[in-house]
Amino acid sequence: MKKKISHFAEIKSGYLFKEGIQSDKEGNVSVIQLKDVNDRGVINLHELQRISSDKISSESFLAVGDVLLKAKTNHPVSALVNEQLPSTIATAHYFIISVKKTDVLPGYLAWYLNQRPAQTYFDKNAGGTRIQVINKQLLGELEVVVPDLKTQEKIAKIYELHQREQDLVDAIKEKKHGLILAQLLSAISK
Repeated sequence: MKKKISHFAEIKSGYLFKEGIQSDKEGNVSVIQLKDVNDRGVINLHELQRISSDKISSESFLAVGDVLLKAKTNHPVSALVNEQLPSTIATAHYFIISVKKTDVLPGYLAWYLNQRPAQTYFDKNAGGTRIQVINKQLLGELEVVVPDLKTQEKIAKIYELHQREQDLVDAIKEKKHGLILAQLLSAISK
Protein backbone atom coordinates (compact mmCIF):
# COMPACT_ATOMS: atom_id res chain seq x y z
CA MET A 1 0.00 0.00 0.00
CA LYS A 2 1.19 3.54 -0.77
CA LYS A 3 0.57 6.59 1.40
CA LYS A 4 1.44 10.23 0.87
CA ILE A 5 3.74 11.61 3.55
CA SER A 6 1.27 14.42 4.26
CA HIS A 7 -1.31 11.77 5.29
CA PHE A 8 0.79 10.32 8.10
CA ALA A 9 3.31 12.98 9.11
CA GLU A 10 3.75 16.63 9.99
CA ILE A 11 6.37 18.45 7.93
CA LYS A 12 8.03 21.62 9.16
CA SER A 13 11.03 23.63 8.06
CA GLY A 14 14.19 23.86 10.07
CA TYR A 15 15.18 27.06 11.85
CA LEU A 16 15.95 30.07 9.65
CA PHE A 17 18.94 32.10 10.80
CA LYS A 18 18.38 35.61 9.45
CA GLU A 19 21.85 36.84 10.36
CA GLY A 20 23.93 33.68 10.10
CA ILE A 21 25.00 31.31 12.82
CA GLN A 22 26.95 33.00 15.61
CA SER A 23 29.01 30.16 17.08
CA ASP A 24 29.45 29.99 20.86
CA LYS A 25 31.20 26.95 22.36
CA GLU A 26 29.39 27.55 25.65
CA GLY A 27 26.02 28.07 23.92
CA ASN A 28 22.75 26.56 25.06
CA VAL A 29 21.55 25.27 21.65
CA SER A 30 23.17 22.77 19.24
CA VAL A 31 22.65 23.25 15.49
CA ILE A 32 22.55 20.55 12.80
CA GLN A 33 23.78 22.03 9.52
CA LEU A 34 24.11 20.43 6.06
CA LYS A 35 27.66 19.28 6.81
CA ASP A 36 26.50 17.41 9.92
CA VAL A 37 24.62 14.66 8.03
CA ASN A 38 26.78 12.49 5.79
CA ASP A 39 25.83 11.00 2.42
CA ARG A 40 24.61 7.82 4.13
CA GLY A 41 22.18 9.67 6.40
CA VAL A 42 24.17 9.56 9.63
CA ILE A 43 24.16 12.60 11.93
CA ASN A 44 27.61 13.52 13.27
CA LEU A 45 26.63 14.53 16.79
CA HIS A 46 30.19 15.08 18.02
CA GLU A 47 30.95 18.24 16.08
CA LEU A 48 27.68 20.17 16.18
CA GLN A 49 28.10 23.90 16.40
CA ARG A 50 26.57 25.56 19.46
CA ILE A 51 24.90 28.95 19.71
CA SER A 52 23.50 31.08 22.51
CA SER A 53 19.88 32.02 22.06
CA ASP A 54 16.83 32.63 24.18
CA LYS A 55 14.68 33.32 21.10
CA ILE A 56 14.37 29.72 19.95
CA SER A 57 11.19 28.07 21.18
CA SER A 58 11.33 24.53 22.57
CA GLU A 59 8.90 23.58 19.76
CA SER A 60 11.83 23.98 17.36
CA PHE A 61 13.91 21.37 19.22
CA LEU A 62 14.30 17.97 17.59
CA ALA A 63 12.72 14.91 19.18
CA VAL A 64 13.51 11.21 19.04
CA GLY A 65 11.83 9.80 15.94
CA ASP A 66 12.06 12.96 13.86
CA VAL A 67 13.32 12.40 10.33
CA LEU A 68 15.52 15.11 8.83
CA LEU A 69 15.60 15.59 5.06
CA LYS A 70 18.17 17.78 3.34
CA ALA A 71 15.87 19.86 1.15
CA LYS A 72 18.29 22.37 -0.36
CA THR A 73 21.04 20.25 -1.86
CA ASN A 74 21.75 18.12 -4.91
CA HIS A 75 21.78 15.02 -2.71
CA PRO A 76 18.59 15.00 -0.58
CA VAL A 77 19.57 12.59 2.19
CA SER A 78 17.41 11.77 5.18
CA ALA A 79 18.55 10.94 8.70
CA LEU A 80 16.73 9.60 11.74
CA VAL A 81 17.02 11.28 15.11
CA ASN A 82 17.33 8.07 17.11
CA GLU A 83 18.47 9.48 20.44
CA GLN A 84 17.51 12.39 22.66
CA LEU A 85 19.33 15.53 21.53
CA PRO A 86 18.92 18.16 24.23
CA SER A 87 18.15 21.65 22.87
CA THR A 88 19.06 20.79 19.28
CA ILE A 89 17.66 22.35 16.11
CA ALA A 90 18.19 21.83 12.39
CA THR A 91 18.79 24.71 9.98
CA ALA A 92 16.32 25.76 7.29
CA HIS A 93 18.20 23.54 4.81
CA TYR A 94 16.21 20.67 6.35
CA PHE A 95 12.64 19.56 6.59
CA ILE A 96 11.74 17.89 9.86
CA ILE A 97 9.23 15.09 9.39
CA SER A 98 7.35 13.93 12.48
CA VAL A 99 5.38 10.73 11.93
CA LYS A 100 1.92 11.05 13.51
CA LYS A 101 0.35 7.69 12.61
CA THR A 102 1.30 4.39 14.23
CA ASP A 103 1.34 2.41 10.98
CA VAL A 104 4.56 4.06 9.71
CA LEU A 105 7.84 3.79 11.60
CA PRO A 106 10.25 6.78 11.49
CA GLY A 107 13.26 4.49 10.92
CA TYR A 108 11.54 2.92 7.93
CA LEU A 109 10.62 6.36 6.53
CA ALA A 110 14.23 7.57 6.88
CA TRP A 111 15.40 4.48 4.97
CA TYR A 112 12.73 4.85 2.27
CA LEU A 113 13.58 8.52 1.60
CA ASN A 114 17.16 7.48 0.77
CA GLN A 115 16.11 4.79 -1.71
CA ARG A 116 15.86 5.03 -5.49
CA PRO A 117 12.05 5.54 -5.80
CA ALA A 118 12.09 8.60 -3.51
CA GLN A 119 15.36 9.93 -4.95
CA THR A 120 14.00 9.61 -8.52
CA TYR A 121 10.85 11.47 -7.44
CA PHE A 122 12.96 14.31 -6.01
CA ASP A 123 15.20 14.44 -9.10
CA LYS A 124 12.20 14.72 -11.44
CA ASN A 125 10.12 17.17 -9.43
CA ALA A 126 12.42 19.41 -7.38
CA GLY A 127 12.96 23.02 -8.33
CA GLY A 128 16.14 25.04 -8.47
CA THR A 129 18.73 25.59 -11.15
CA ARG A 130 22.16 24.98 -9.64
CA ILE A 131 21.01 23.49 -6.36
CA GLN A 132 18.01 21.18 -6.12
CA VAL A 133 15.26 22.56 -3.87
CA ILE A 134 12.50 20.35 -2.48
CA ASN A 135 9.51 22.28 -1.19
CA LYS A 136 7.10 21.22 1.54
CA GLN A 137 4.25 20.43 -0.84
CA LEU A 138 6.45 18.24 -3.04
CA LEU A 139 7.67 16.31 -0.01
CA GLY A 140 4.13 15.91 1.32
CA GLU A 141 2.95 14.49 -2.01
CA LEU A 142 5.60 11.76 -2.11
CA GLU A 143 3.92 8.36 -1.99
CA VAL A 144 5.70 5.92 0.31
CA VAL A 145 5.28 2.17 -0.01
CA VAL A 146 4.09 1.14 3.47
CA PRO A 147 4.43 -2.57 4.26
CA ASP A 148 3.21 -4.15 7.51
CA LEU A 149 4.86 -3.01 10.77
CA LYS A 150 6.90 -6.19 11.18
CA THR A 151 8.49 -5.71 7.75
CA GLN A 152 9.14 -2.01 8.51
CA GLU A 153 10.82 -2.96 11.80
CA LYS A 154 13.10 -5.45 10.06
CA ILE A 155 14.06 -2.98 7.34
CA ALA A 156 14.72 -0.19 9.85
CA LYS A 157 16.83 -2.47 12.10
CA ILE A 158 18.89 -3.88 9.21
CA TYR A 159 19.40 -0.33 7.89
CA GLU A 160 20.57 0.84 11.34
CA LEU A 161 22.99 -2.10 11.66
CA HIS A 162 24.30 -1.48 8.15
CA GLN A 163 24.95 2.18 9.04
CA ARG A 164 26.89 1.12 12.15
CA GLU A 165 28.90 -1.39 10.10
CA GLN A 166 29.80 1.33 7.59
CA ASP A 167 30.94 3.61 10.44
CA LEU A 168 33.20 0.83 11.77
CA VAL A 169 34.60 0.09 8.30
CA ASP A 170 35.36 3.79 7.84
CA ALA A 171 37.10 3.96 11.24
CA ILE A 172 39.21 0.89 10.43
CA LYS A 173 40.21 2.39 7.06
CA GLU A 174 41.23 5.63 8.76
CA LYS A 175 43.32 3.84 11.41
CA LYS A 176 44.94 1.59 8.79
CA HIS A 177 45.79 4.60 6.65
CA GLY A 178 47.42 6.34 9.63
CA LEU A 179 49.36 3.21 10.56
CA ILE A 180 50.69 2.72 7.03
CA LEU A 181 51.76 6.37 6.75
CA ALA A 182 53.50 6.19 10.14
CA GLN A 183 55.38 3.05 9.05
CA LEU A 184 56.42 4.62 5.76
CA LEU A 185 57.65 7.77 7.47
CA SER A 186 59.49 5.62 9.99
CA ALA A 187 61.20 3.74 7.15
CA ILE A 188 62.71 6.92 5.70
CA SER A 189 63.76 8.44 9.02
CA LYS A 190 66.23 5.66 9.87
